Amino acid sequence: MQLKLVQTVFITCMLTIMPLVLLAQNSETEKTQNKFQQTNVQLEKPELVKLDQKKVVRDSIQVDSTKKEKLLFETTVQYSSDDSIRFSLTNQKVFLSNNAFVKYGNTELKAYYVELDLAKKEAFAYGIQDSTGNFIHTPEFKDGAEEFKCKKLRYNFDTGKGLVYEVITEQEGGFVHSEKTKRVDEKTFFLRNGKYTTCDHEHPHFYVKMTKAKMIKDEKIVAGPSYVVIEDVPLYFVGLPFAMFPFSSSYSSGIILPSYGEEKNRGFNLRGGGYYWAINDYMDLSLTGDIFTNGSWGTYVKTNYKKRYKFGGNLSGEYHKNKYGDKGLDDYRETTDFAVRWRHAQDPKANPYRTFSASVNFSTSNNDRNNSQSIQRITNNQKQSSISYSRKWADSPFSLNANLSHSQNSRDTSIALTLPNLSVTMDQIYPFRKKGKSSDLRWWDNIGVRYSSSMTNTINTKESKLMSSSLRKDWNNGYKHDIPISTKFKLTRDLTLSPNISYKGVLYTRSIHKKWDPSFNNGVGKTPGKVINDTIQKFTYVHNYSTSLSLSINPKIYGMYTFKETSKLAFLRHVMTPGISVSYTPKVGVNNDKYYNKTYKIGEKEYSYSIFEGAPYGGVGSASREAGSINLSLDNNVEAKFRTANDTTGNEEFKKVKILESLRFSTSYDMFADSLNWSPLNISGRTNIFNKRVNLRFGSRIDPYKLDAKNNRIDQFGPRLTNASFDVSFRLSSDDFKEKENKGAKKKWRDPRYVKFSLPWSFSLDYGWTYSKPTDKSTVNQNLGLTGNFSLTPNWLVNFSTGYDFDAKKITATQFAITRKLHCWVMSFNAIPFGTYQSYNFRINVKSSILQELKYEKRQAWQDIQF
Repeated sequence: MQLKLVQTVFITCMLTIMPLVLLAQNSETEKTQNKFQQTNVQLEKPELVKLDQKKVVRDSIQVDSTKKEKLLFETTVQYSSDDSIRFSLTNQKVFLSNNAFVKYGNTELKAYYVELDLAKKEAFAYGIQDSTGNFIHTPEFKDGAEEFKCKKLRYNFDTGKGLVYEVITEQEGGFVHSEKTKRVDEKTFFLRNGKYTTCDHEHPHFYVKMTKAKMIKDEKIVAGPSYVVIEDVPLYFVGLPFAMFPFSSSYSSGIILPSYGEEKNRGFNLRGGGYYWAINDYMDLSLTGDIFTNGSWGTYVKTNYKKRYKFGGNLSGEYHKNKYGDKGLDDYRETTDFAVRWRHAQDPKANPYRTFSASVNFSTSNNDRNNSQSIQRITNNQKQSSISYSRKWADSPFSLNANLSHSQNSRDTSIALTLPNLSVTMDQIYPFRKKGKSSDLRWWDNIGVRYSSSMTNTINTKESKLMSSSLRKDWNNGYKHDIPISTKFKLTRDLTLSPNISYKGVLYTRSIHKKWDPSFNNGVGKTPGKVINDTIQKFTYVHNYSTSLSLSINPKIYGMYTFKETSKLAFLRHVMTPGISVSYTPKVGVNNDKYYNKTYKIGEKEYSYSIFEGAPYGGVGSASREAGSINLSLDNNVEAKFRTANDTTGNEEFKKVKILESLRFSTSYDMFADSLNWSPLNISGRTNIFNKRVNLRFGSRIDPYKLDAKNNRIDQFGPRLTNASFDVSFRLSSDDFKEKENKGAKKKWRDPRYVKFSLPWSFSLDYGWTYSKPTDKSTVNQNLGLTGNFSLTPNWLVNFSTGYDFDAKKITATQFAITRKLHCWVMSFNAIPFGTYQSYNFRINVKSSILQELKYEKRQAWQDIQF
């Protein structure tokens, strides 16, 4: 407070006597400035000093009183410092030292030393060096959203212009270093001896050296002669007469530079060059292409779209014309390939009653083999697609589903399409139950009715025949609906009686009639004759009704064994779940002869067939004989509890372990069959051991009947193992040991034989064994797979996958990748060391996508060494 009072009295006196001592003051000011570094005014506590805009120093020159007084500043200037604040009233300057601070409007300046020129509305600031030579308390400038640090600056508060020395600014993921920067306004800067880099180190590992440049904030940098510098080594040959670095917080359109490569079959190439179009905030589009010196070419189109809380996805397509060999020679060939891929997902919050999704992956069978550089795509022979739409109505049991599906095998070029499959369903309703009633139910309250109907249109053909197929002759289509009515009675807690009746109807668009043509020539040495199928195109509606009755019981039987208190194993529990059900279908409904059991003769022998053979939905059932079966099953579960330790209350603590998750046996008996009444016995089981690190699955199928000399089943008991399988998978990672370490964190000692290995790693081992003997011949298949990853150091990562086919006696597709992080760079090496798709790719590039073309790449694609 005393200091502030002294400052106020001092300023008042000086304004009073200034006209009388103006000349003397001019000479005295120069002396004061020279002694500034040695003379300081010590402040007990930093105070904020305000310079009012009306306190203006006037000289003795007469001024026209009719003119308005010009203000030094448009608003209040705030300044402070820790050590000293000195004034030069003649030059209208303020000198601040040690943690100096100046604020004018939205502009703030912090530095070790600040010289404030009130007349010019200008500030000059710099930092100091410590004993090690490093600059400290360097100027920190803030003007609204703009912030930066530098070693020295000069700034004009009125014009917004300034000079900045040794400054580093960040621009959308990139960093701009400048030896000398001229600030024209808040968006425009001129740089000399600048650097542009994506490395965030103060001394970057690499940069583009710009002799001079103009930077427009949040838009771009336009530079003059520029060249690349890596680890302080200038690469003048990697230079340009000019350069431009665009950057923006919003994405923008631009040219996509191609990558250069070489292939043995198609020659030199440029891949992936084209144009990127930022259509709007919801959608973009990229058009790229490949070109090869032998005349091959390819084009790609891809769009991404997203609307928040509504939907999102991407759509891509590609088309290729490839040429192999030399034109005019026998090995010359041309191929045409294309592919369409579409992913669409609806946000779950968009609509609770309507959903739409798509997953499309359709291509020609050789497209991935001829054009892809991904081993996963090349080795994937199966492709599936689906587009689905569903609709529900509020407060209604009805729902609508529409689905389009596609399945394709690249090996044999077979393709299956369903375009479309429509269904309308009604959830089960209880027509005789009062609304809201849930207790004291009578038998009629449990009568439930459901309804379902569907329409389909499918084709199974070869890829080459798809486009020439006829919708009327080659596609299978039809319509069906079902009306099941059911109820159930609880006879006891575990015994349930379930009668039901159902009606089914199918509408077919065509039927077939078969006949034997003995004049057909099958070739030299072959028996003449052939079965001819005549297709009749007409609508035919067939229906049937049936009723059945089932009785089921599913109790649970518990067994518990308790061990002695001295044993670590405390309890062993065995849960058995037997299942017994009896079903009966009486001989009711439409007779089979009306729709089926048509015959044709070959000589004197008759053969029966269905006129709707191969049509969708199959048949509608049969009333030819009554049917009934007994289904038997038994499921087992075994768990154990181990004693671990006593808690603080003296109670025992137990750890539960699943020894056998499931062991299931199932079979059935046909009560009305004249022979072979028993079905095969199916056995399956699964369990996890060693804290779920090892997963075991096994299964087998036992046929109770013998085979005759022609491998036909006969009605004689002789159990045969027809199928068996065993699968084991082992998973282990560094996270498993972290859990163990955390549990033992309370221990203060450590075994000296244990070495802590904190780098992440994981691997998995899978083994599968399959045995099959449906007849007198058996086959055994075995395969082994190994995948994993580990880090040699925090910056080295290795991924690998391989396997072994015991039948072919060779190693399956093997791949490994090595990645090295280099702070702002990344190096990777991917290789398939042997096999059909042998290849490698070495690449070192900048991490940031801004300078993604700053890279070195060496590759040998699998196409180079095929054939």
